[in-house]
Amino acid sequence: MTSPPKHLSESELISLMERNGIGTDASIATHIENICKRNYVELVTGRKLVPSKLGLVLAQGYHLIDSSLVLPQVRADIENECNKVAKGLAAKDAVLKKSIEIFSSKFAKFVEEINKMDVLFSSSFAKIEDLGKPFTRCGFTRRYLQYIVGPPPRLYNKTTEAVWLLPLGGIIREWGGRKCPVEGCGFELCMYSVGNPERSFPLCPNCYNNPRPEWGKIPGEEKEAAEDEIDREDENKERKARSMGGRQFILEAPMPDGHPTMKDLTIGMDPDGDGVLTLDTHFGPKWRVVSSRAPTIYYFPKTAVDKVTVLDKMVEDTDCHMIRIEYKEGQSPLENGLTKQSVSFTADEKVQELCRIYHGRERTHTKGGRGGRGRGRGKGGR
Repeated sequence: MTSPPKHLSESELISLMERNGIGTDASIATHIENICKRNYVELVTGRKLVPSKLGLVLAQGYHLIDSSLVLPQVRADIENECNKVAKGLAAKDAVLKKSIEIFSSKFAKFVEEINKMDVLFSSSFAKIEDLGKPFTRCGFTRRYLQYIVGPPPRLYNKTTEAVWLLPLGGIIREWGGRKCPVEGCGFELCMYSVGNPERSFPLCPNCYNNPRPEWGKIPGEEKEAAEDEIDREDENKERKARSMGGRQFILEAPMPDGHPTMKDLTIGMDPDGDGVLTLDTHFGPKWRVVSSRAPTIYYFPKTAVDKVTVLDKMVEDTDCHMIRIEYKEGQSPLENGLTKQSVSFTADEKVQELCRIYHGRERTHTKGGRGGRGRGRGKGGR
């Protein structure tokens, strides 16, 4: 167990401001007085400065839009330029012009992306009945996240005022407390169901918002995440902006095929597309295999198959897992009445013959309606 750092005292804040070149001896006290008057912080016993909910939301919003509006560097640079003017090392007009250009561009960017701040405020200051019940746990704080239907749909940590946007177009459900295996993440996984009939996949809120290049192509886009960390952070901010504008529809698996959670469920390559075949996260009693990038479903016969398990054992020379199929008593197609077999799904023709293949629709769940009967090829189809 760890404890959070203690809140800064007034004297500690003054020392930090001096160290970062923010304010002067004459103005530092005024700055602190202003943030108290504006209810960004509260001065409590021991001269400690405790951030208010308003202050936390503003800081999170500025970080989301432009971190330099919160971090000390920009203010320190302006103070440094003013000192140069005072010492005759820089011309006042040149410094003034440069400063106005900097803040004009930042203002324009802030106005353009103000909807990000709206999302945070609506999440933080919504009525309790609007927030819904606790959904899944945050991997950083272990606090429960609130699921806000939106649009845009998102998970909200009311302790840290952090928001994780979720994909549009599908149904988002809890998934039994399973955790993301990515090192440093540990968020509880959701289940994302999309299409007609439904195909269900794992969804990590944190990894969805922060994809990595080694996981492969980003769902809904034609590219992989940038290798450079700064470029990747900029791309993630742009992706969040699209989500907030209601333009981030994901009609396939929301996680890249190379994400560890997807790899744990992968049992073959999709012969009809550029994705992989995974065991549907709904699991039983209707066991099925789904394509991550195409609306294709392989149904195991409910009358014969009792359980399907993805094994740790890999198919030779591939990144695909073997599966174990357990048959119901008296329904096994195996010799000598055996009820269990371990196979490669895509390599075993007899297992393929058991399945009914169904081609569904990439239809969003926001429009409703019923799907057609599909083009199931029946037994023997591939």
